Amino acid sequence: MLNCLTYNELVNYIFFINIFNLLEKAKGAHLIKLLFWILITVIIPTNANAFFGVDKNDYSSVEKAFKTETPPLFQYKGNKFCKGGILYMIPYSKINGAKKSHTSGKLKSWFFALSFGHAISSFLEGEFRSDHAYKKEDFINKYIPYLVKAAEKKYFTVNKWVKGGSSVAYAQTMILINLSVLMDFMDNKNLWKNGQREKIVKWGNILYERSHYSHVTNGGKKQSNRWPDTVSKAAAAYMLWGYVNKDLKIFKDGYRDLMQEYEKIPADGKYHQHFKGPYAGVIQDSWDLFLENKTLGDLVIASYVGKLVGMETFNKPNNKGGSIKKAIDYLGEISSNPNELNGQDERHLSNMRADGNSWMTVYRKMDKTDINPLVSFHLKSSEQKGYGFSQILNFSRCIDYELK
Repeated sequence: MLNCLTYNELVNYIFFINIFNLLEKAKGAHLIKLLFWILITVIIPTNANAFFGVDKNDYSSVEKAFKTETPPLFQYKGNKFCKGGILYMIPYSKINGAKKSHTSGKLKSWFFALSFGHAISSFLEGEFRSDHAYKKEDFINKYIPYLVKAAEKKYFTVNKWVKGGSSVAYAQTMILINLSVLMDFMDNKNLWKNGQREKIVKWGNILYERSHYSHVTNGGKKQSNRWPDTVSKAAAAYMLWGYVNKDLKIFKDGYRDLMQEYEKIPADGKYHQHFKGPYAGVIQDSWDLFLENKTLGDLVIASYVGKLVGMETFNKPNNKGGSIKKAIDYLGEISSNPNELNGQDERHLSNMRADGNSWMTVYRKMDKTDINPLVSFHLKSSEQKGYGFSQILNFSRCIDYELK
């Protein structure tokens, strides 16, 4: 039997043997020993993944990719959408002190996350237009030092959970998504000065650790308590952070979260975790489609990162026959159906609120047909007002010019 065990199963086997030996001295040990032998010989080889949480995903393509020079996430070439970027550099000396959470106080986490996209857009506008060349210098000489200082002071790593408030962990993963894109941008433009990258990576790793619900700073919360939008946000954040730093452990953590939601998608694409599913109306009825939209948007981002390293989930069917694309196809249907939209807050469909649909740029890199109704919402809103209120991959059409 031992010859057919994987490494993880062998570790569990040894664990049980140790318990078995300890129980030999106890009364009734013969019966207990028999039960443990049944567990060892039956459960470990046949159902180790379910019983022990063994990760059986094949990461060989990721390992291979991380040993080479991975391609940049986006093009990072200035274009007409690179305009109006602001360098957000509000000092925050108290670092979430007193009773303030990451979503309250002088500097809110979502505005800090927003700053990354604005900063990239500002630099690219300076690169694209000679009369704005000064923006490149301001980015390098003002914004990046500010960011390094934020890293040294560990902004948003002091977790303060407020009853009835937003998830601190969610805010941390939101920051990590945008920070990952900025890191990738800096890497591929060769803009780092000595020691800067190392300090920011250290900060990002703290954000990563403390964004887990089960972390000691989060007041006894469990990973199982996370809503689907928190799981999908973590999937995108961890896979991105793992990708830009070639950290396989963190990438795997995100991929497992991606799988958790990906496996829920049925063959007809009706994911429905918020809109008509178990979480519908839990916050407020009008936000159901908004929550569905941003949850699936993060799954698109995670799926895109996976595709870059050979881990397909976008078109590849799961065990139910569903895929990320099928879920977005159906999201497009309900997002353009007047009957389904009745009573729903629709601002997120035009990028005019937090977590809008600016992720459609990423989606369009994987599906170039442009037949999904969400595409027209995306194109119209970007032509009108851009992404000034978006949190996730804001200025996405600036960092990756996807027009045909």
